[in-house]
Amino acid sequence: MEPAAEEPRLRLGTSGWSYDHWWGALYPPELSPIDWLARYAEEFDTVELNSSFYRLPFVNMVKGWAKRSPEGFTFAAKAHRRITHLLRLRDCRDELRRCLSRLQLLGGKLGPLLFQFPPNLGRDEELLEQFVAELPSGDHAIEFRHASWETPDVFALLSHYGVAPCVVSMPDYPVDLTTTGRFAYVRLHGSETLYASCYSDQELAVWATRLLALKQSGLSAYVYFNNDANGHAVRNARTLKALVEA
Repeated sequence: MEPAAEEPRLRLGTSGWSYDHWWGALYPPELSPIDWLARYAEEFDTVELNSSFYRLPFVNMVKGWAKRSPEGFTFAAKAHRRITHLLRLRDCRDELRRCLSRLQLLGGKLGPLLFQFPPNLGRDEELLEQFVAELPSGDHAIEFRHASWETPDVFALLSHYGVAPCVVSMPDYPVDLTTTGRFAYVRLHGSETLYASCYSDQELAVWATRLLALKQSGLSAYVYFNNDANGHAVRNARTLKALVEA
């Protein structure tokens, strides 16, 4: 007898949690930074590790995150920029293995791995297929930053390998809701000013409708606000969470 299929789930959070300018928006001034993750997890059940893009976290750091987060919490993680921006997807097997071995210290709390492509890397389907064909088993998503990638042929290739294209909201970039994997991955960087603008209630209502439609179609989704300036990400994530749970 096959196990019952898992109910689709919408996980909403922010890209990172360690921001001094979130005092007042999420953290009381007297709260020690070591306790910020536990406070964050009181409201959200997932977070995107943004810092792993810039620097591979230390072993004890990763183990500490796993220890200080509750059961059922999920960390998505951005792969190191050496894979995507320096090696530009070529000959990166060893670097990928190194990155994964560190993040896997999160154990069952490790969720999808996100590969953010550089904005000056245009569509190259041969390069993309070579890269995704080498990915180990697991949930993977790719965030394109050059609009030339947003084509049916690219999506068909991702679908073949079970990789999810990241749905992106940011200025001067098309919102494409195409999904190809076992899940959807959504990043909201700000609709007017990159990383800095606050989404309006009307914009969030549109996103709630989109996410509920994904869930209705049988897909789970990981959704992260990356407009951390002035605590916008916290407030927007709270509002969207309330809308999809209403």
